[in-house]
Amino acid sequence: MTKRFALLFLLVLASCPLAARATTTPDQIASAPRSYNGQHVEVSGRVTRLRVQRLPNGTTYVRFFLCATRCVRAMFFGASAITEGQTITVHGTYYGLKDKSGYPVYHAIEVDAGSL
Repeated sequence: MTKRFALLFLLVLASCPLAARATTTPDQIASAPRSYNGQHVEVSGRVTRLRVQRLPNGTTYVRFFLCATRCVRAMFFGASAITEGQTITVHGTYYGLKDKSGYPVYHAIEVDAGSL
């Protein structure tokens, strides 16, 4: 009985999304974007093309590219202290296409609040 419980516990732990999630590179996502669509990812890269913008409804957002050899777009709603050229790791969900309050977002990571 104890062995069954221990085995069941290990199986549950191994299937837990918090267990040993590997950091993804922008190159991996750019090479196979469909396999990441809708997936929560942890991505490390160098910040390029950093822009702070405001939507017509007044919402501030930050958009940038995370780069290694290749780049992937990222966006964050709210203010952030990141800088151009900085190497960071973000957590968020990658979308091939997402409608965000009437604004389409293509091939981008929507960065989780508190990730930056």
